[in-house]
Amino acid sequence: MKVLLIGNGGREHALSYKIKQSKLLTELKVFPGNGGFEKNEILPPNSINLKNKKSVQKFVLDNHFEFVVVGPEEPLVDGIVDWLDEIRIPCFGPSLYAAQLEGSKEFAKDFMKEFNIPTAKYEAFSDIDLAKDHIRNHSFPLVIKADGLAAGKGVTIAHNTNIALTALDDIFIKNKFNLSTKKVVVEEFLEGEEASIFALCDGNNFLMFPAAQDHKRAYDGDQGPNTGGMGAYCPAPIATDAVYQQVSEYVFKPVLEGMKKRGYLYKGLLYAGLMIQNNQVKILEFNCRFGDPETQAILLLLEDDLLSLMLDCSNGKLNKEKLMIKNGYSSVVVLSAKGYPGTYTKNIPLKLSIPTNQETLIFHAGTYKAESNELLSNGGRILGISSYADTLKESIDKSYNYLSSLNIQEAFYRKDIGKRAL
Repeated sequence: MKVLLIGNGGREHALSYKIKQSKLLTELKVFPGNGGFEKNEILPPNSINLKNKKSVQKFVLDNHFEFVVVGPEEPLVDGIVDWLDEIRIPCFGPSLYAAQLEGSKEFAKDFMKEFNIPTAKYEAFSDIDLAKDHIRNHSFPLVIKADGLAAGKGVTIAHNTNIALTALDDIFIKNKFNLSTKKVVVEEFLEGEEASIFALCDGNNFLMFPAAQDHKRAYDGDQGPNTGGMGAYCPAPIATDAVYQQVSEYVFKPVLEGMKKRGYLYKGLLYAGLMIQNNQVKILEFNCRFGDPETQAILLLLEDDLLSLMLDCSNGKLNKEKLMIKNGYSSVVVLSAKGYPGTYTKNIPLKLSIPTNQETLIFHAGTYKAESNELLSNGGRILGISSYADTLKESIDKSYNYLSSLNIQEAFYRKDIGKRAL
């Protein structure tokens, strides 16, 4: 099977690592890719306009791709699965309609309310003055969410009126997140510990991965600004059997059933962002694709053929009882460019040694190869150092041992990944 993988991050590099283990695969191409892929795997820079339906359809047909795997959310929210469905090419991911669970905070909250999925109380506003009135008459903290794709940066936890009003100005007046429709969701603040559970879905059935815990803040001790994620580990002990039972029964099941009631099937990966307190679960958010960096840890535990599972999801034929998951633990520590998540250093030379430990892998994110074949950075998050071991401590130690062998002055990483679980 000839497969096209779309994306350029650490998540896509990890997906390719698993896809390449499949007996179904004859050829893998990636667009736009990064410096971790082989040169012959990466398609030329202007091969496809992912924003243009005809460009995507023509390229896939002309090059005889038989399956498309989409890593990032934007093409999914734009409707790439529907475009490929028109030309009868299976694609791993939800339809344009179903992808609104990530594409619109208001859609997701209204959906959860309709199908009794546990989540925070909320109000949605498309008028800044009404939103400001609501905030002035509300106790704090509050959570302000821009409605739309904001690259993980559209959420503000407001501890007072000034912070909340600034967040509204950023969304409505400054249009900081460059969103076509200016809407906001104002939620109650939930206490507890965060985790995420991913599920492979075929429209009727789903298979859950073990829970992962991401580290969003830039610096040790959960300090500094929010990022796309500085590291993760799996399985997260906060997810007990009771938690998995609730997520299965009161989250994934009603999402699939609710979508069907609305006349749509949810196929692909569904990411449930959870807040857990006293073994009780509420949904913070849904994403319609694999998370980054959690994927770089989670996939080290998967023993099944990922490509085969993805194809079964797309064809509505997921018929396994459960995923084959290795015993043990996995983790990923993200190496980022100085200044990230703000203005960061680029073109950092990356001299990488091969890990001495076979259970440590390097997943590339913001990297590229210059014409001289030198590896350089071009993103805020540069690499994910992922390791597997029998214990969580061993897994994390392996990643840190490798990172300590690198001498990259213009980069940094958190030194407390997994601390909550150790």
